[in-house]
Amino acid sequence: MYYLWQNPQFMVYPLHTTDNRSLSIVRAGQLNSNSGPDFLFSQIQLNQITWIGHVEMHVQSSDWYAHNHHTDVAYNNVILHVVWEDDVQVHSSGDEPIPTLVLQNYVNEQILGRIQALSNSEQWIPCADQLATITHFRQMAFFDRLFVERLANKTKVFQQWLSQSANDWEAVLFVALAKGFGLALNGMAFAAIAQSIPFNIIRKSTDPIEIEAILLGQAGLLDSDVEDAYKDKLKRMYQYACQKYKLKKIDEKVKFFRTRPSGFPSIRLSQLAQLYTKHTHLFDKIINGDCKDKMSAFFRLKLLLFGTHIMCLVKKMSRERKCSLHHLSICSRLTL
Repeated sequence: MYYLWQNPQFMVYPLHTTDNRSLSIVRAGQLNSNSGPDFLFSQIQLNQITWIGHVEMHVQSSDWYAHNHHTDVAYNNVILHVVWEDDVQVHSSGDEPIPTLVLQNYVNEQILGRIQALSNSEQWIPCADQLATITHFRQMAFFDRLFVERLANKTKVFQQWLSQSANDWEAVLFVALAKGFGLALNGMAFAAIAQSIPFNIIRKSTDPIEIEAILLGQAGLLDSDVEDAYKDKLKRMYQYACQKYKLKKIDEKVKFFRTRPSGFPSIRLSQLAQLYTKHTHLFDKIINGDCKDKMSAFFRLKLLLFGTHIMCLVKKMSRERKCSLHHLSICSRLTL
């Protein structure tokens, strides 16, 4: 099912949901290997209306309730439920019906047989016995096409960001860097956070604490009731910024699962705030950079007070050996 979703060219068109809405797959999304929906930040069209969100997959639609997704707010952003067999209509935790695609109705039997044969193959490469029938020229042409398609897929995202920012390359760089700072686990969530903040706010601000407050607030990392003087200061600044700039929170939640302290979302966002306080017109500086070492110097950053506060806490607890890394992660979230 994952393979078919990622390769919609093997489906039989046109596609329709169970409530008879036309469906087009614009972007399959990012396969999620952690907790949460199976594909993140997918883009589809339902009756020509574009939807961006997550996609969840099950063999039977009733598995949605068996896995308790209907009570989990992490699944509220699911825009499509892809199943092999539809045996019940599913709803989100807010009791909203979720569109469903029954995949078995749109799969060519011949192609399905080939996929199953390759999946069940015991050879070191599933198609090894067919490689001898392909000429060297055709293999090289295939590899060249893969290269071009991979590059095109990467540039497509930047073209979309550029269009959304009215051709402001500085704003595009901010989103791209945010995605990079989020690493594999939180990259897409960080990009969504960056897109939720008008770049003029970042461009004009000279206060690193204000930028840090906005980034952490948009990420939902200032919501806890745990008392901390610096966190409370950031929370007040963020609430003021929300009123001033009419900011709207995103529903995406950053994750701490399986991250080392240096990769905590709180610390990575603090570093991003420091970068944009330290450098203005960063895009021009990178484009006109003289050498690799000079450009690397742009990213040698010191943590802001909040990031330093978290790191000191983690190091202290590590020395005292009072808890595991998992507990350190939980502690960091509580401190936020």
